[in-house]
Amino acid sequence: MKHTVFIIFAVASLFLAGCDDKETRAKEKDANPTFMFWCFRKEIVSDTYHVPDMATTQAATYLQNRIKGVLGYDSSAYDLDSHMMTVNYKSSTVRKMNFEEAIALSGFSVNGRPTNPKAKIPEGVK
Repeated sequence: MKHTVFIIFAVASLFLAGCDDKETRAKEKDANPTFMFWCFRKEIVSDTYHVPDMATTQAATYLQNRIKGVLGYDSSAYDLDSHMMTVNYKSSTVRKMNFEEAIALSGFSVNGRPTNPKAKIPEGVK
């Protein structure tokens, strides 16, 4: 009896774990989708990182070159006035924290996370 209730609960959960409306599903399916159950979700997502020490174009270019090596990286952009970097990446391959780690290992603090004390930044970057 306990197993039957569990199986019914599990099947009901799967049926109730649907997506948004049909229009949203169609857009996601066409835009490089990730499939989970019967739901298509965004594959390319973006996150913004606050890098307070990123004040020059050299620093931003250095950070972009460092994060390009992270598996799942798609593209990035920066805003020197607000010290923000936006990174687009594949959500099925990598997570936000991986880019935070890459930036911290590059010698810059990010989102309140301190820099790695062993990081060596090339001359003239910071």
